[in-house]
Amino acid sequence: MKQPRQLPGLACDTCRARKLRCDRREPKCTTCIDTGMACTITTIRSPRGPQRGHLKALQARVAALEISLTQKHARTSSIDSFLELTDDQILGGISREQSPTDISKILADIETQDTYMPLDAFEPYPSSSEICLSSLMREDLDQLYFDRVHVFAPILQQRRYSAWTRAKDKSRSHTCLQHAMWTLGASLSTQFQHLEKSLYSDTKKMLEELENKCTDIRSVEIEQVQAWILIAIYEFLRFNYCHGWMSAGRSFRLVQLMRLYKIDTPNSIHSHGDWIKTEEMRRTFWMAYSLDRFASITNDWPLTLSEQAIMTRLPAPETNFQSGQPILMCFLSEAVGTNHQTLSSSWAECIVVNTIFGRALSHRNQAVVEDICATPSSDFWDRHQCVNAILVQTMQTMVAKYPATSQYVDPMLLFTQMLAKTTVLYLYKTLENAMFETEEELMIRMEYKSLALRAAQELVDLTKTLAQLSFFKVHPFTPVPLYLCARFFKTHKNPDECFNMQLQEIILVLQGLKSVNHLAESFLQLLDLDNEINDDHQQQEFSLNGIDISNSLVCSG
Repeated sequence: MKQPRQLPGLACDTCRARKLRCDRREPKCTTCIDTGMACTITTIRSPRGPQRGHLKALQARVAALEISLTQKHARTSSIDSFLELTDDQILGGISREQSPTDISKILADIETQDTYMPLDAFEPYPSSSEICLSSLMREDLDQLYFDRVHVFAPILQQRRYSAWTRAKDKSRSHTCLQHAMWTLGASLSTQFQHLEKSLYSDTKKMLEELENKCTDIRSVEIEQVQAWILIAIYEFLRFNYCHGWMSAGRSFRLVQLMRLYKIDTPNSIHSHGDWIKTEEMRRTFWMAYSLDRFASITNDWPLTLSEQAIMTRLPAPETNFQSGQPILMCFLSEAVGTNHQTLSSSWAECIVVNTIFGRALSHRNQAVVEDICATPSSDFWDRHQCVNAILVQTMQTMVAKYPATSQYVDPMLLFTQMLAKTTVLYLYKTLENAMFETEEELMIRMEYKSLALRAAQELVDLTKTLAQLSFFKVHPFTPVPLYLCARFFKTHKNPDECFNMQLQEIILVLQGLKSVNHLAESFLQLLDLDNEINDDHQQQEFSLNGIDISNSLVCSG
């Protein structure tokens, strides 16, 4: 007969502790005799672990507790009454005596209802990352978005968003927008950064699938355009220029497809009685318009959205937008070049300055074409003086309208002032490549060089204000004017002035921003590459393609 593997009796405590095979001899086993230890046997054993189904029961209780807490918080701001609830009330009738099978059914129901984040109400998208966001996490991400992203991308009305985000019948475009908001919110936080790549990956996939189903203009919703804009901003901040520019291009085409540039024309397709919806469309267009200019400045790229065709009013002040109080704003053509006092919105001011920069960019591109084609035009000085006159008048109006302390309170206004100073540097850069035929034109260039030097120094003074702001409140495209100013200092070194010290101040600011903004890191790399080029002409030609070279390095890495 085969001897059983397990010897009869219980193993002694010494053998069990040392994980040895006990021969179970009485009164002492062989191991205890050899080691001189007392051979004791414990007959009452503690249980090895939790009972079957106990873990699922705990998970069900935690999930049910979270649901009850969320519902209680929605009904009242006080949690005193919640603390008085019993376990049975919290669990909605779940008893500790219920079987594991019953607990599993309850857990499955809870998971279906609220534990996992639904990707779409009608047609769920497959999620490669299987992100699990509780309702409280989603609320936290929403608040992060409105606290840190809405400051520089004010395209959503918070009450309107809160209304449709709780609806059970959200469309696919609403879901895409919500995920894009969470992606940016997670990237500008510390507790959710581990989720941003998964959220970004899912959002991009959903947007591409939604785009494939677009058949005509009627199938495109404003939330789809808003989602692409937010994804483009995220890619500029966290990936590289190439990714951000391609996604921004998609938003520009959707803006053109929906004709958002002519919202306020008679018999517009967007005419309806919902002022908040119309204002969201206006703000979406102006965000795409601004993004077009922010992304084109550094490389001297031609603009996609032309200002000549715009028949959409400027965005209303934030207070009116969030409270839903209609106000009639002026058109861009009425605001640029005039002392328009109705612009009580810092974002509208930024759009005006951004427009002037866009005109300076178009002026430079046209001058380059005239120079290459050897077709000198007498319009060069007229264009240059026109852009400069509008810029000077706009800056004087802003100084008179806003006190110097406003930049500490409104990050958008600080960025607008930096952009205005950078426009002066950009206009002087255009003058450097121009042909001067008369002594008067040469004198104009020398005078404008003095203006550019003063603008660069004032821009450095503005950067000191950035040190007093949180990284999360700095405009994401702040590295653009900083880089252009640093390039100006590197091109016009003067041993008699504090150029090197001012250049180092800008580099220190870029180094501080690179932890949260990839644009700053890319521009620092370009400044290092510029150090290897000594010839001024080669430096200018290289700078035109600098971002492209940086992108190729980033993409290949």
